[in-house]
Amino acid sequence: MGDRKVVSANERIPALKEQRKKRANRRLIISLITIFLLVGFVVYLQSPLSDIQAIHVEGIVTGEEGEVIAQSGLEQGDNIWAADVRDAEERIAETLPHVMEASVSRSFPNTIHIAVTEQERIAYMEENEEYIPVFANGEQSPDQNLDQLPGDAPVIYEWNDESRLETLLDEMEKLTDGVVNRISEVHPLDENHEGLRLYMNDGIEVETMVDQFAEYMSGYPSVAEEIDPEDSGVLHMKMRPYFESSSATDEEDDEDDSDEENS
Repeated sequence: MGDRKVVSANERIPALKEQRKKRANRRLIISLITIFLLVGFVVYLQSPLSDIQAIHVEGIVTGEEGEVIAQSGLEQGDNIWAADVRDAEERIAETLPHVMEASVSRSFPNTIHIAVTEQERIAYMEENEEYIPVFANGEQSPDQNLDQLPGDAPVIYEWNDESRLETLLDEMEKLTDGVVNRISEVHPLDENHEGLRLYMNDGIEVETMVDQFAEYMSGYPSVAEEIDPEDSGVLHMKMRPYFESSSATDEEDDEDDSDEENS
């Protein structure tokens, strides 16, 4: 056998003691850091440092940030960890008709973030020359009314039948944005709100029905392309679309007048 160095027990003992000492020191340091962090966290919770200092709102378009914050029930000065964020989310979504959902989160050390997803505005109701937003859930929000004619959704005039309005909104939801965005004004044609007169952004006047509105209007873009922009009249969008030219009607009236004079 080759030479083999033999380490005596007396030589090994100091090395083992040094290893034990290092492990004990590490445990002591970890324990002190843990205690320091716990004490610091307790002090933080008990001090104004844990009070809400700022509330940020994201995603709001229709309403105002202050309105969202007020409905959340959260206030600056409240303890950030005592705040019920789930309750704040529910309060915002339930009390603000233009909000679909809200997400509330904490940001260390003292900031609250509120992210809002709004309902889609699909129309406006005209009332006393003001325009009240109507959202995809059928809710109206008078608090967000506009005093200038909006251009991002159709305006509904002289409407007083809530049940028929719900039907109309459901039908509008079925249409593509490309068709809805071409509608400027919506007027009821009769007291029962069954017929509709639409004024389109391309200058065409349309008559159609509330029931099956989406089905009748889905083909509007292709039908409108066939109409001479210089020819005035009414486009009837029903089961079989057809264009009633006002010039043709005027000629018929002139012929009738001429016949009456001759007779």
